[in-house]
Amino acid sequence: MKEQSAFAVSSYALFDLPLREAVARLMDAGWTSIEIMCEAGHAELLAWSREQLAELKKQGEERGITWSIHAPISGCNLAAGTGPSREKTLETMKRCLAIARFLDSTHVVMHAGEVADAHDADSRARGVEHVSEAARLLTAEVSDGRTTLALENVPPYPRVLGWNVDDLLAVCKAVDSAHLGIAYDVGHAHLIRPGYALEALETVFPYVSVLHISDNGGETDEHLAVGEGTIPYAQVWSALQAGSFAGSRVIETKQLACARRSVERIIAQL
Repeated sequence: MKEQSAFAVSSYALFDLPLREAVARLMDAGWTSIEIMCEAGHAELLAWSREQLAELKKQGEERGITWSIHAPISGCNLAAGTGPSREKTLETMKRCLAIARFLDSTHVVMHAGEVADAHDADSRARGVEHVSEAARLLTAEVSDGRTTLALENVPPYPRVLGWNVDDLLAVCKAVDSAHLGIAYDVGHAHLIRPGYALEALETVFPYVSVLHISDNGGETDEHLAVGEGTIPYAQVWSALQAGSFAGSRVIETKQLACARRSVERIIAQL
């Protein structure tokens, strides 16, 4: 499908397969833009040798693949203050960025991490400060290439920073770098309350460089195909078109067939 080339797909759709096999399946299915999600088994990317990465890069060049990476979520906390957790997080993130640069990736998606209470203003403010400090260090790692960092809004879990997009906006403004933006997950925003997905998109639109696309019923992060939940996607597309969005559009469904259906339904609505 020709229109499929306008979208990327997340390796999350094939989490049941080893990364090498998952990537091969995605290529064979005609996807030309792939976001590798470094969670579960696909976190093996971070342990790959130079030779393994070179082979992946070669395959990508031969098949015309554009790469991007979703950095690990488990065990990483950009919002942490000084200490082993912060040092380990920065080490992991720098490894991600080094691989991204090697593959000439468009972006690396990162979560802000956890704080004592993500619904407390003071706790969030300290977290924003810590994330901003980390982001300054990390953007320096990619300042001479095309790879950018993208902080993702998350579901409203008790300790997770970034469900309120104002926090991500504050980080972007504090860092003030062309290499830092926002990965806007429409499904995550829909979990906050009805209408928030559109409101939040309008709030952060100038900083959105990546769009994560899936659907849900507003209660859990189901990663359904577009049209199988309650997200008002027709309005989302209108807002994106009105703002001339030109960033990456990543389908992040739990099954590969759902990704294909999502693209078909999106194209039908445009």
